[in-house]
Amino acid sequence: MKDKKDFRNEFNRIYDLLKGSNGFSFSRFSDGERTVLRNKKLVLAEKYFIQGDIHGETKIGAPQSYLQEERKEFIPEKHALFHKKLVEAYRFCKPNYLKGICSSDDDTFGTTKEGQTFEWMLELHGGDHDSLTFANTLQNGNYSLFVEKMIPEFMNHEIILVANENSKLDILPFEVKRFFPIGENCMINNYGLVQGLKRFIETENISNHLFLFSAATLSNYLCYELFKDFDNNKYMDIGSTLGPLLKLEGWKNSRSYLHSYWNDVPSPYIDQMDTWG
Repeated sequence: MKDKKDFRNEFNRIYDLLKGSNGFSFSRFSDGERTVLRNKKLVLAEKYFIQGDIHGETKIGAPQSYLQEERKEFIPEKHALFHKKLVEAYRFCKPNYLKGICSSDDDTFGTTKEGQTFEWMLELHGGDHDSLTFANTLQNGNYSLFVEKMIPEFMNHEIILVANENSKLDILPFEVKRFFPIGENCMINNYGLVQGLKRFIETENISNHLFLFSAATLSNYLCYELFKDFDNNKYMDIGSTLGPLLKLEGWKNSRSYLHSYWNDVPSPYIDQMDTWG
């Protein structure tokens, strides 16, 4: 039986955890993660993409070029470890370990031969659970709250940031204590950062810090592995939400909600309130 979840209430749940004294983790399993969870090919190249669970092996021409910061490649035959670890991260349960999934609204774009994304993700998880929430909780109709309510709260925390190597930090409205840059196809090429950050936390005795991850599927691995072993910190997979404030470019080709908020470009996504079930 599916629990009813409200899009705005789920934002408030994460916001309350952010303000609270206990550690937590919020990890986003969005459409790209869904493809990897299904162990299907996923490629974002410069001029095309392959999303195996929807289009098979067909190369779909990209309307605009994917910049290097957006490119990725998951090949099931080559990358079995990364599929295994993502399923492990998805099924893991622990108090205050939240996992955002594709909601029923995403099925318009994510219905595959295995069935509707939302129902499939619930089944893979072993059923609905309090630990599950919306992958888009910080985006779309909640994005204005993210900028105007959550970002100011970031200022009250010591922040560790993992984001693309092209990020610029000079216009961020909060201070970053330590920045760990990642590059192209970071879920594969920068996987070593999982152990690197574990050593960093242990060696530097990092506690009560806020870790912000804008690192595609690598964020899922980090949210899982770090919270599993060091649950006295807060870990947030923030996706593309800080793209404009980090002076990145990749979001401009594919993130309508960011264009709506920052550039006043009309888009239905900026008002979209995702639904559950």
